[in-house]
Amino acid sequence: MATTARTRKTTAKTTAEDDTAAAPDIEPTDSGPTAPEAAPLEPPHVDDAPEPPAAPLYVTPTEVIPDEENLADVILDDATGQPPANLDEVFVPLTPFGSTLQCTVRLIERTFLGPHHSPVTRLLQPKGAVVSENIAARIRERLDAQAARTNPNQ
Repeated sequence: MATTARTRKTTAKTTAEDDTAAAPDIEPTDSGPTAPEAAPLEPPHVDDAPEPPAAPLYVTPTEVIPDEENLADVILDDATGQPPANLDEVFVPLTPFGSTLQCTVRLIERTFLGPHHSPVTRLLQPKGAVVSENIAARIRERLDAQAARTNPNQ
């Protein structure tokens, strides 16, 4: 049995020697991408950013007015932080013969909500909102009452 082990080792040794002797000297080649010899003359093409979507041409109205217990005492023009100066120009007709009105100022109201009466500022009507006559009349009544409270002489 010892002879068979030697022959196996000898056979393995001779086959390894034959492989190295039979292989010619070949230099390894790099088959990966190569860098260009010169830089490009023009910068790469970059697309411009897409334009943002256009602003909507209409403003959706808020047709909800809070119930009587949550109505605010103060309605303000958001741009000035004061009550609207000219109450006749707050709502203007959208068309000469139509029954819808357009709000010309952004109306906000300051109120107190919740069990602890936390102060809250909320949007009553956005600028440009198209509202019905009855909604405009309700807001106009509140603005008139507010003006009568602040200026009792008028």
